[in-house]
Amino acid sequence: MAETSSPTVWRRWLAFELTRLRKAANLEQKDVAKALRCTTAKVSYVENAERPVMLRDLEEVLLPLYDVPAEKWPKYLQAARDSRKKGWWESYDTDALPDWFSLFVGLEQGASQLRVYEAQLIPGLLQTSDYAVEVSRRSTMERAQEQVERHVEVRLGRQEVLRRRQKPLRLWAVLDEAVLRRVVGDVRVMLEQLTYLRQAMEQPKITVQVIPFRGGAHPGMVGRFQILDFPWPGDPGVAYVEHRAGAVYLEGAGEIEAHIVTFEHLCALALSPDDSAKMVESIAKEYS
Repeated sequence: MAETSSPTVWRRWLAFELTRLRKAANLEQKDVAKALRCTTAKVSYVENAERPVMLRDLEEVLLPLYDVPAEKWPKYLQAARDSRKKGWWESYDTDALPDWFSLFVGLEQGASQLRVYEAQLIPGLLQTSDYAVEVSRRSTMERAQEQVERHVEVRLGRQEVLRRRQKPLRLWAVLDEAVLRRVVGDVRVMLEQLTYLRQAMEQPKITVQVIPFRGGAHPGMVGRFQILDFPWPGDPGVAYVEHRAGAVYLEGAGEIEAHIVTFEHLCALALSPDDSAKMVESIAKEYS
């Protein structure tokens, strides 16, 4: 398993592995529950990454039950310890970071790749501070100035994943042209934002493509979405769709494939990264 500093992703990896090991041992959840002297629901919570596994359960019951070789135990035990730590984002209250979004941040901070389609605004990982303030102020949620500041602080903190020393996040964003032309704040904010976006496009781990208005109708018109990939083989990833009252996390094979196919279609319809950079530069000049 690749290194990650996210307890959310350690918990996801361990859940993925424990499910795989159980099935390889030809055991059902009820068999594991009997060995642990607990309910089947508790086993399900662990295998769905809704609850971290207890270290004692892992060491005294699960690893022996699944016939895991002794030399492999340390990585599982360390993953269990890391999964119970607190991420930096978990120190914020729900006004700044609702529970439904806290899960996304935890996944994002440990993902290896993030594919994003946005139709209305610059993706959070690429926003400037002033742009983020304007987005937060104009949200349907009524936020006081202090709440806006905390909300923006979280958004800017998330961006460190693009600058982490070991294996920074690979970001691939497809934007509708409307994202570049919608004036958020004023022309100064937009000039600063597009200048920042253009600079970000020079980074080797960041790819941005723009779908021009002349491209006509396209599959992304249904709505925005994101696809998270994780740094171990066999994990299908997560498709994330946000709505006004929360978000949906899609993990079914068909659900993820539908979003991957859509993203690939959008990439094919969009301008190339080089031509997209030229469009960003051209529109930025209009704001200047």
